Amino acid sequence: MSDYPSDLSGLSGPELVRLLLDATNPPPATDAERAEFFDFKARVFATLADREENPTAATFAARARADRDRSPGPDRERERR
Repeated sequence: MSDYPSDLSGLSGPELVRLLLDATNPPPATDAERAEFFDFKARVFATLADREENPTAATFAARARADRDRSPGPDRERERR
């Protein structure tokens, strides 16, 4: 279970950025942690993109989703077996 909040709607832009920075200390160490981190990062940037109609944030969200999809994660481990 992840420690990342599931509902980001009530957080301000600076609060979202602080959560994202906090999520990198310590950096995710396992494949599952990396997949969760990139999922969270994608949600943060998607939230910022939606609120501010910011194409750069939308690009970062897409990149984070791609990184998440490349991370093995626990579900991908099961698929390989």
